[in-house]
Amino acid sequence: MEQIFRLLDCSDAEKIVLVEYQLEGNAKFWWRASRDTIFPPGTDVNWDEFVRAFNMKHFSDCAKDRKITEFVQLEQMELTVDQYEAKFSELSRYAPRLVEDREEKAKRFLKGLRTNIRKQLVPLNIRDSNEIDERAQLVEQELVREQS
Repeated sequence: MEQIFRLLDCSDAEKIVLVEYQLEGNAKFWWRASRDTIFPPGTDVNWDEFVRAFNMKHFSDCAKDRKITEFVQLEQMELTVDQYEAKFSELSRYAPRLVEDREEKAKRFLKGLRTNIRKQLVPLNIRDSNEIDERAQLVEQELVREQS
């Protein structure tokens, strides 16, 4: 959703209106019942406050801990490099302190790659996860070509 908001250059109020159309089930009932409590009539809506309230209600500490553990244990396995990078990026949101340092993020990304890809990248001593991702995709393409 955040990408859509940036693309459309949405205000906080517009973000919340768009999200209202996406909510389903319990989340939709919660928002209908809680909207006036979170944003009393006459007050400005704030996207960060909405996200905080939503996450407190629908995303428990236990669920967050599971996502952090999933991130720490993430390995490429049978995923393509592109799929692995997408999963890495998705899960890293739950552990921002583990990836705030550029080099640490690169090390974590590299560590999760399949051995046959990682072995070819380690000697290059790359310190940027985006560059590792690009190089890993090239290595993966070459490995696929060799197998065909």
